[in-house]
Amino acid sequence: MSHFFFHSPLIVEEVILLSPEESHHLSVERIKPGSPIFLSDGKGGLFRGIYEEEKGGRARIRVQEKVGEEKRSFNLTVWQAALKKPSRMDWVIEKLTEIGVSQIGIFSPRRSLTSPISPPRIERWEKIVVSACKQSGRTIFPDLVCLQQWEDFVVQLSSSPGTVILADPQGEETLWSFLQEKKKRNFQIVIGPEGDLTEEEKKEILEKGRGERIKLTEKILRSETASLFAASVVTSFLEENK
Repeated sequence: MSHFFFHSPLIVEEVILLSPEESHHLSVERIKPGSPIFLSDGKGGLFRGIYEEEKGGRARIRVQEKVGEEKRSFNLTVWQAALKKPSRMDWVIEKLTEIGVSQIGIFSPRRSLTSPISPPRIERWEKIVVSACKQSGRTIFPDLVCLQQWEDFVVQLSSSPGTVILADPQGEETLWSFLQEKKKRNFQIVIGPEGDLTEEEKKEILEKGRGERIKLTEKILRSETASLFAASVVTSFLEENK
């Protein structure tokens, strides 16, 4: 059963209509009119409401009260180079959401072999984020950013807050020792594509993004595995050292 249903915005005492997708989930879970349900606005708020009725295939909900609010204790952005196989990209977005990253960024290297990211693909990813948040009980949804031009990515990286970590097998310092040394709570991790970034691209990240070259592990990891490994290590460290 879902921990909550999603709708934004949510205001106490207002009546809302859930989206067709959320209304369908309500029906699948066999929740009857008159039953209490939990709602999230995706910004950290958790609300209690009453399912009043179905109207035109959409569930009518009366928002009764706010019962909780999740606060971010750290900020972690994972910049994942676009992967060739859409199914792998879907999987990475789902798992990064479940792990608890604050923002998921998709970027294209200069010599990218992947197809342009279409609006339907972005819409699919947004739905994956909502589903993963519901499954994992997250009420603060991660932001999803898609940048298809390398120059836009570098500008965004350099202008965003957070220490930049370039995941690189050639790095001398390990991720764990780096985290212990820095004692910061805002990070951006850059994960290259299959075949890695070029040295020119790495140099640009290190210089313009003021990044640091960090080795994740002694093993050679697939791009998507590196994303999940890095995100898991950083979130675990930050949650343990609040």
